Amino acid sequence: MAWNEPGNNNQDPWGKKRPNNNNDIDEMIKKAGEKVSSIFGGGNKGGGGSIGIILGLLIVIAVYLFKSAYIVNEKEQALVLTFGEHTRTDSAGLHFAFAPIQQVYFVDVESIKDIEIEGLMLTQDDNVATVKVKVQYRVGDAMAFQFNVEDPVETLKHATEAALRQVIGHTNLRDARTDGKQLVRSNVAKELNSILEPYQTGIEVFRVNLIGNVDVPPSVKPAFDDAIKAEEDQQAYQDQGEAYRSKQIPLAEGDAQKVIQKANAYKSRITEKAHGEVARFKELLPEYNAAPEVTRKRLYLETLEQVLSKTSKVMLDTDGGNNMTYIPLDKIMQRSNAKSSQSKTNNQ
Repeated sequence: MAWNEPGNNNQDPWGKKRPNNNNDIDEMIKKAGEKVSSIFGGGNKGGGGSIGIILGLLIVIAVYLFKSAYIVNEKEQALVLTFGEHTRTDSAGLHFAFAPIQQVYFVDVESIKDIEIEGLMLTQDDNVATVKVKVQYRVGDAMAFQFNVEDPVETLKHATEAALRQVIGHTNLRDARTDGKQLVRSNVAKELNSILEPYQTGIEVFRVNLIGNVDVPPSVKPAFDDAIKAEEDQQAYQDQGEAYRSKQIPLAEGDAQKVIQKANAYKSRITEKAHGEVARFKELLPEYNAAPEVTRKRLYLETLEQVLSKTSKVMLDTDGGNNMTYIPLDKIMQRSNAKSSQSKTNNQ
């Protein structure tokens, strides 16, 4: 059965009910005929009946033309279908469409409308968040909006919810609540346009806005706040550790460099001293070969002189005795220095 045949419940292929003006027109013709017949004697007096029929037809035509006229306002476009096929699109002004062969559908193509979607959604870090978004749109293609999809606005709602779940599902809750809100908004807009494109709904999306804050449900908010505080404390401790590390590492590197420099200096000093000793012994070797005993004794005495010159202690050895006398010159000098300092203090 064709869509425009009788018994098809007056529906077109896009699920829209077609306006049915047949009954109205038949009823008007019938009533007009009855009125004209009553005026001119019911059509039983020859010529008077013919005039009544003509006048009745003229009235019916006038009513039909009146009913066929329609006005399109500035925000609308009128889609005219002739025998179910789109034949023209009327803009603002007065136009005619002749039923039942023509049907007219009015579509608002200028007004900016909006829808709101809200729901519980799972984030990338497995948190449940309450998200609310507003989408502003208008009709960009009247034909596509009217005939491509049965309910374009409902399709837009479903597409918005799908896009929002997709974006929130790939975003951490902390990012969605703070600095990442702008990125979430732009990603939802891109995802929404991507979903709507294959359906060709004729809808143009102007703006997508997040309403309020992306937050957890009230029932779990206290626990979530505690978890957030623990994460913030952890981050604070990590920052303190990094600051201490950044401060101590240069100090340790400086100390290590000092130790290395001291070691290198000590190495150089000992090496030079060893080279000097070797050179001295090389110079003494001919003397030692010439007079070993004298050279050995001289080296012994020079060594004692070098060692004893660094101490303030004096030891006396008496010939033929077993006792050694010890004179503590260092103690005597300390006492002398202490008495001298005390006398200076008293004089002052």
